Amino acid sequence: MNLGHVCRAALLAGHFFIMNQDAAAEPLDAYRWKNRLIIASVPPGEARDQLTAALAATRAEIDERDLKVVDVSPGSARIPGTVRLDPKQTTALREKLKLSARETNAVFILIGKDGGEKARQQGPLKLASWFTLIDAMPMRRDEIRREGKSRE
Repeated sequence: MNLGHVCRAALLAGHFFIMNQDAAAEPLDAYRWKNRLIIASVPPGEARDQLTAALAATRAEIDERDLKVVDVSPGSARIPGTVRLDPKQTTALREKLKLSARETNAVFILIGKDGGEKARQQGPLKLASWFTLIDAMPMRRDEIRREGKSRE
């Protein structure tokens, strides 16, 4: 192997390392174009219990819309039925989405399949209104049309 091949291989390896660092810095990239996300920051207590019950009661509707709920709540307690990132990813995502550690209300953020923020809500999660919002989105309307044709 000559010096040119070694340099090219080192550059490629360095480029791969940089790409992997970027992927780690953006924990939601793994979901882009596959899932819609609800980012949940919920303080301990009654709000967390209400969210757990709401997620369990609407699991079929959540799955139908390719939704994942990502728990970025402060503290280590995990909300059942949600995705929990590692602590560094959670901190980075909270900073990126401007979620204060001092927030006393539950905060929910809807992220579309394209990775963009679509809605933000404080207080109890109103899943029915979010389902309506999602169902009105062009990508979701296309999914509904395709699903209807595949059943015929």
